[in-house]
Amino acid sequence: MDLNLLLWRHAKTEIGFHDHDRNLTKRGKSDANIVGKYILENTLSFKILTSSSNRTVQTTKTLLDLSFQKNNFQIIEDLYLASDDEMKDIIFSYKKESQNIICIAHNPGIHQLALSLVKKSSIDPKFEKINHKYPTAALAVIKIKDGNWENLYTNQNELIDFITPKDLK
Repeated sequence: MDLNLLLWRHAKTEIGFHDHDRNLTKRGKSDANIVGKYILENTLSFKILTSSSNRTVQTTKTLLDLSFQKNNFQIIEDLYLASDDEMKDIIFSYKKESQNIICIAHNPGIHQLALSLVKKSSIDPKFEKINHKYPTAALAVIKIKDGNWENLYTNQNELIDFITPKDLK
């Protein structure tokens, strides 16, 4: 059975001094809605792990408002500005057989995590933009090798999609 890890960067936010408390902008809410619909059209069951910042919780809420899976999420303070290695450990601790995971977090950690999970040479040219940028509300879908969460710690996984809200408009 295929297991996927979806790495979703929070949507566009307001500018502000209190980083943790910044909210989504009108565009951010719209972008989160667009990507949220895409996730639900392409992912059956999932567990959501989200950073504790306002912007990631609001991005998560957009997905939950569209979904029937209202209770399958966890707010995790340690995801706030976590490094790629910290995110791997957090994700691995929530693994469950045959369940996809959506991790909603921040740059640069989410970008570094996506790149660390796959061989750069194996990235399909149509997803090549991930090597340079991970814009707000971007989503990487990574197929975990052999459906085994232990492979989260390798670069043997496959990037099967990388989309931005602009790709879906």
